[in-house]
Amino acid sequence: MKLFNLTLSPYAARCRLQIYAKGLDLPLVEPPAELGSPAYKAVNPTGKVPALQLDDGSVLPESQAICEYLEDRFPEPALRPADPLERARMRVLARFVDLYLAPALTSLFGQANPKTRDPALVAKGLEETHKQLDLLEQLLGSGPYAVGASLSLADCALVPFAHFGTRALPMLGDKDPTLGRRKLAAWWKTVQGHAAVARVQQELDAALAEYVKGFAA
Repeated sequence: MKLFNLTLSPYAARCRLQIYAKGLDLPLVEPPAELGSPAYKAVNPTGKVPALQLDDGSVLPESQAICEYLEDRFPEPALRPADPLERARMRVLARFVDLYLAPALTSLFGQANPKTRDPALVAKGLEETHKQLDLLEQLLGSGPYAVGASLSLADCALVPFAHFGTRALPMLGDKDPTLGRRKLAAWWKTVQGHAAVARVQQELDAALAEYVKGFAA
């Protein structure tokens, strides 16, 4: 197996975090052609990353499906809670990221370049992002992790977008998203202490720095 991966992708980062936390020996490779290109779609019909190429050559797309598959294949150490209700809450948070938090933050990421920034779109994106962050504050459990006492697939889904949020919002003149959100701030402090999270953060920061360099061109 191998994972088609681009370092800056928060969805690929979700899978990398799981892979690192579980200590899996799984190659991470760039797609064989540009995202969305016919050549890459011939391998992965979605044309996106991440995508898991299985041993038989078939490809499994979509980050959460990949994470669930890897969890089924390699159940130890477990990144799904044993309790059915906590497991359901884990899936609620992962679903929340994909449907609500990610679209809001992605709209802001598109405004990162100050040369092409649209103040109206920034204001709209910030309003929606704070709305979703307030909802996240309600959905988070009592900690210390997103669901319960250890890292789970909920954390894997949340970390990349929380990471980008703490970078993007101040970059756009807004406040750190953890300020004024007690549960979110406590979770963020805890989860950053996990070695796999720290590794993913270093990767994302390095990729983001390279991306921002392009603004000066």
